[in-house]
Amino acid sequence: MKISISSLLLMLLAILPLGVTAADAAFTEKPGVIYWSSDTGKVLRARIKPDADYWQLIPWFTNQINQTYCGVASAVTVLNAMPIKKPVDPIYAPHAFFTQSNFFTPEVVKVIGPQTVRMMGMTRAEMVETLTQLGVKAKSVSGGEVDDAALRKLVQQAMGDDGQYVMVNFLRSALGQPGGGHWSVLAAYDDKSDRVLILDVSKYMYEPEWVTIRTLRKAIDTMDFTSLKKRGLVFVSQMQSAK
Repeated sequence: MKISISSLLLMLLAILPLGVTAADAAFTEKPGVIYWSSDTGKVLRARIKPDADYWQLIPWFTNQINQTYCGVASAVTVLNAMPIKKPVDPIYAPHAFFTQSNFFTPEVVKVIGPQTVRMMGMTRAEMVETLTQLGVKAKSVSGGEVDDAALRKLVQQAMGDDGQYVMVNFLRSALGQPGGGHWSVLAAYDDKSDRVLILDVSKYMYEPEWVTIRTLRKAIDTMDFTSLKKRGLVFVSQMQSAK
């Protein structure tokens, strides 16, 4: 039996949630990533919510200073957006500011040093431990432990919490990009298209990019061969003060 395109469209509209348009459905079904300056990207960025993490992160969004410091650059972006005590880099003294150099405090170096990161990058466990040493709360979620629905719920909750940020460790090839494992920061969730905005710290390579929850889940449900564990997410928030 042949089904016309118009009939398919009507069937699609019938199963869409209320408030979701055919254009939104097209965003959801569009393969690959949607980049910031593309026509579709402009539509998505115009409806970033006022309370999205994007607005807190973008003033501090930084480029990794070499091709293996993606984790460090992601962490620095998040740490500078948080109202926490910051170290003073001699370059910017007397102003307190996290840089990709002063990130490696004596406490952090006990976990992982800059030379190791240059050679091997950072695993989820190392990221959590270094962030903890820098005075914030960090929780890791494996990409192998969540399905699309669970990932969507985690992202929605984090994006709606002013005190929480999300770092993502994913496999570039799962996004149709050349390269291996990579760290960046999640900045917004668009519920109509079911896409999340990644602020890619390889700014010299990629613009911020929108990917579907399904694509993101596939990208984090991949093996990191340094740790022999799945990639995933790291949720960062302030330490609770003792009462």
